[in-house]
Amino acid sequence: MPFAITLWIIFGFPLGAAVALVIGWYFLKHPEKFEKWFSMLAWALSNIWEKFDYYATKAEIQGLINSFVSTLEESTTSTFPRISLQWTARGKDELVWEEGRAVLVMRDRGHRSKNLIHAAYLFTSESLLKRSERHLSSTQKVSLDLFSTKLILDKENKGAVEQFIADFINPEVDKNDAVRELLQKFIYIERLGAFFPILIQELTYLGSKVFLARPSNEIIIEVKSLVDFLETFAQRQVGDTKVPDVFVGKYMRCAIRIVASRYVREKGDITSHKIRLNRAVKDNFENLYIIGGSGELNRDFMDDVIEACLEENPQLAKVRDYNFSNHINIDGRTRKVQTYLVHLHNPGAVKYLYEANDLLLTSHD
Repeated sequence: MPFAITLWIIFGFPLGAAVALVIGWYFLKHPEKFEKWFSMLAWALSNIWEKFDYYATKAEIQGLINSFVSTLEESTTSTFPRISLQWTARGKDELVWEEGRAVLVMRDRGHRSKNLIHAAYLFTSESLLKRSERHLSSTQKVSLDLFSTKLILDKENKGAVEQFIADFINPEVDKNDAVRELLQKFIYIERLGAFFPILIQELTYLGSKVFLARPSNEIIIEVKSLVDFLETFAQRQVGDTKVPDVFVGKYMRCAIRIVASRYVREKGDITSHKIRLNRAVKDNFENLYIIGGSGELNRDFMDDVIEACLEENPQLAKVRDYNFSNHINIDGRTRKVQTYLVHLHNPGAVKYLYEANDLLLTSHD
């Protein structure tokens, strides 16, 4: 037996098998990645057989949306079923829930970008705020759906953004100034990196609450106040301590804590930050969002502060911690930075069931 073949049998075959197992395990853990790769293969094969277009589009849409869902689940407590696509020759587009999974039933629009856009918007409008939409005004719901869909396309397929703006956003903005205003606020909130991990998270928690009497516009007004609070905080100058960092509503209560200045970090004393977090817990804030620079020294300092807070408040749950890019305002200039965010949840402060006497039933303009 030639020496080269002997070496391949001894080393090559086991190595190849090991690589195949690793790849198989990776795709098993990340099926949306497999769908993306399969869609690329199917698009290539569509040059040979036209019907591969359907398989390519199906895999592409499933891969892109499910990839976004995976990212979304990393920054919130929400979980979403992975979607699958089913073509229909007639009827309207709809999202059908079948045994814990979501099926996008769609008509083929004969255009790759249009199919993706309609699928992304259908997913967002029917599932992202499924539980909380009953507490939102129609303007709030439409604006959140439009902006969330744009973020999906920004991340997964920038080429479709321009068409989405032309087909969906512009018509809504042209006929409703309130939508225009909300979208502008969401842009500021997203620059801070707070759209999904804070705004959508708070609205998701709101959707878990049950009101035994029909709520008035009070909840809609509170959602507007939350958006205004986050927009104001997002535009604050670094170091400005006058801008409120807590939101106190009747149905939502959250605090944003920044940790830490270079001076405090270099001193190594976590006491002041620990006291601020403990005070927020004592004041029954449902959610604490601790943010700061993602550099190793600052991240270690933040972790020390949070660990001390958790030791004194064992009822708290550490929900998420992760790094992300965002923009902050320094001396009137916007600067891109890397940020570390930790979300602490205070379940003992949450009220899930509201009786008639808990609601102010007077209407608001």
